[in-house]
Amino acid sequence: MLALGSAAYDYGCTLFRWLLSKAYILFPIGAFIFWLTYNSPVWAVENLREHIEISLTMVVGSFVAGATALGGGAVAFPVLTKALHIEPYDAKLFSLAIQSFGMTAASLTILSQRLPFFVNAAKLSISAAIPGVIVSILWISEFLSRSLTKFIFSLLLLSFAVVLVWLKSHRFSSDKTDIKASQIRDRRLIIVGSFLGGMISGIIGSGADILLFIVLVVLLRKDVKCATATSVIVMASVSLVSTLIHVWGMQVMTPEVASYVHAAIPIVVIGAPVGAYLCAKLPPTAVLALLLMLIGCEVSFTFYQALAEFGPVS
Repeated sequence: MLALGSAAYDYGCTLFRWLLSKAYILFPIGAFIFWLTYNSPVWAVENLREHIEISLTMVVGSFVAGATALGGGAVAFPVLTKALHIEPYDAKLFSLAIQSFGMTAASLTILSQRLPFFVNAAKLSISAAIPGVIVSILWISEFLSRSLTKFIFSLLLLSFAVVLVWLKSHRFSSDKTDIKASQIRDRRLIIVGSFLGGMISGIIGSGADILLFIVLVVLLRKDVKCATATSVIVMASVSLVSTLIHVWGMQVMTPEVASYVHAAIPIVVIGAPVGAYLCAKLPPTAVLALLLMLIGCEVSFTFYQALAEFGPVS
């Protein structure tokens, strides 16, 4: 009997390892099947055509989500709120929901391909970011005005841009050692940063990944690419929990936002894993240049929109 139980356990472990090694293929296939069968294949294609501008946005957004410490929401949020004039609250719902697909696909690629990341830091960050996002969703985000939500997003991106400029002027650290239990200060920094990042994620749909990246790379001087992979896994976890709360707990996911998410699913489950894989291969300078370019585009668009709204100063 013990021998049978041991054999079953060994078989289960072998099966789990095989599934994990193929997860980067199995998850996108499952997502495509869900995309086609959610309503009907004809409806899926028609919905994709109807919301083609969102799908095209997430071509860039999904790659950014997998390759950098900016979640896909960092691309989706400004496009949805500024170009497509969608309410910030709905843009946040979309960002978190679509990251549940894209960044999960990227995370599974990181795990199955054994790309390096900080395991202990990820566990610690997730344990702090999830309470932060829950607090934000239940008691903060829905009470903030549209303008304040946009301001928080712009402030977050601006802060991140300052960090990136600072990084470009300093030598990159190659420290790939994980956080240890004895490093109390480092653990506290991750916990505080991740909790605040979770709160910001509950407001604009991203933030936990950015603040964790800043803590790891700037304050703790860790390797950029390992920190990026870690931030992707953390943001995927935060997005999944947040989406579950919105869909089944609060039931605030409207059919319209759900149709936006559905249109982007086949894009993000390919783009995010590709981004995650390329991030592990590209030099850190290329990753930082991509981030600065995207932030520059967002800031330029915001400046143009402000000029259009208020007019030039005479």
